[in-house]
Amino acid sequence: MEIKYKPEELTKLPRSVEFREGKVYIIDQLLLPREFKVIPLSTVEEVARAIKTLQVRGAPAIGATAAYGLALLAENSKAKTKEEFFDEFYKAFEILRNTRPTAVNLFWALNRIKNLVEEHREESLGEIKRLIVEEAHKIADEDVEANLRMGHYAAEILPEGNVLTHCNAGSLATVHLGTVGAALRVMHKEGKLKLLWVDETRPVLQGARLSAWEYHYDGIPLKLISDNMAGFVMQQGMVDAIIVGADRIVANGDFANKIGTYSLAVLAKEHKIPFFTIAPLSTIDMSLKSGKEIPIEERPKEEVLTCGGCKIAPDVDVYNPAFDVTPHKYLTAIITDRGVVYPPFEKNLKKLFE
Repeated sequence: MEIKYKPEELTKLPRSVEFREGKVYIIDQLLLPREFKVIPLSTVEEVARAIKTLQVRGAPAIGATAAYGLALLAENSKAKTKEEFFDEFYKAFEILRNTRPTAVNLFWALNRIKNLVEEHREESLGEIKRLIVEEAHKIADEDVEANLRMGHYAAEILPEGNVLTHCNAGSLATVHLGTVGAALRVMHKEGKLKLLWVDETRPVLQGARLSAWEYHYDGIPLKLISDNMAGFVMQQGMVDAIIVGADRIVANGDFANKIGTYSLAVLAKEHKIPFFTIAPLSTIDMSLKSGKEIPIEERPKEEVLTCGGCKIAPDVDVYNPAFDVTPHKYLTAIITDRGVVYPPFEKNLKKLFE
């Protein structure tokens, strides 16, 4: 598979997360689309709060931001001995680890740096700190490279025409380009994407606030719809493919994604529309056998009772799962940075790790 384009040829957006001058800088996604603002995070606690409150979100972006949280500690720690630093490090690790339960990239990135630290315990304190910062940068850079590869793989197999997506798996959900975002941007560059249907994605409106904003920013033709319009749009023959991101893919191909994805998959099967998920290898959790084992985050009731700070419902009980699980039987293929995986998923996902 030939890489035809560089990231800057596909999007005008900057990276969603960066580490420089001893601070983590993120695009504050809670302010979009009203305001585009890059904000600095100066402590591990601020990084954890940004992940928990959705100032930064999307599985790959969460992983990279958490890694930069450990880099932040490494660069700013005043510890004079390795023992003091290790104590700080493991406390920071736990704070970041406990921010969100579903996106496996969070644990993948944190464990990658923890394993590195444990492998180099005998090195000098200065060298350990340097290695942490270097590894965090590698995690971020590798995410951009993975997205670029996924975009090219996806553009090769998705049909030309109208594509529907849910939530935000664009540049804002990753370090740069996006998973779905890279696919759409390469398709758009090559003239294969005629129209993008963007689900609003209740209750936090990541589709309306974020996807519609960033794809419009890059000049991709789109139409925004509320989630309950998707079935009708499919019924009218106006959707040629559906592509969504993933927060965790397990060994049999089941996957967790933003709530509402399962409904789309069922509708796609009924209307004979190809349905794809796209994610890097770091999103695949081979330790879990099926989607029934994926922990599902339940978020605050205010996300359902309010919209944009305005109350839209009385104070009633609320069930607010952030994700649902789509069984692998609904999937046409899983697009990864190592290639496209087709059924049988249990057998073919294993091959990616051999």
